[in-house]
Amino acid sequence: MTLVEVMTALGIIAMLTSALMSLFISALWGWDRGSAKGPADTTASIALQKVARAIDDGMSATVSSGQLTVQLPAVNNQGDYDRTTNRNTVKIYLSGTTLYQQINSSTATVLSKNITAATFSYSLGTVTVTLTGQYQTGERAMTTQLSQVVLLRNYTVS
Repeated sequence: MTLVEVMTALGIIAMLTSALMSLFISALWGWDRGSAKGPADTTASIALQKVARAIDDGMSATVSSGQLTVQLPAVNNQGDYDRTTNRNTVKIYLSGTTLYQQINSSTATVLSKNITAATFSYSLGTVTVTLTGQYQTGERAMTTQLSQVVLLRNYTVS
């Protein structure tokens, strides 16, 4: 084997190794993004479902300083809603990256962690909730923003 043949063989091996490493690194980057995207989606989706479940029985709502406050009606002896009487007040708010729910003046409970933004708006018996969930795997943080419109089932036109 001559020196030219050895150098040609080494050059081909170097190009193949370089191509394989490039493919491997691209696959790792894709895995890194994908492995963070799923939990970010799940975090935002479950948090949004919990918020909707907590407020959908409401009569009215207000938004102040990034906090959503929903007034729930009382329930009579037959289990029906009494829209003339107020019962609990539910507050939903974000502190840091934790989304909280507080009923009346009780201790707030955690609805979800890894929520980086929460915005609320209210108009004529309709609450729009937008949540941004974030999850980090390795060096990459993936975010997911989801919105849901919640109709307050006990809203009455005044």
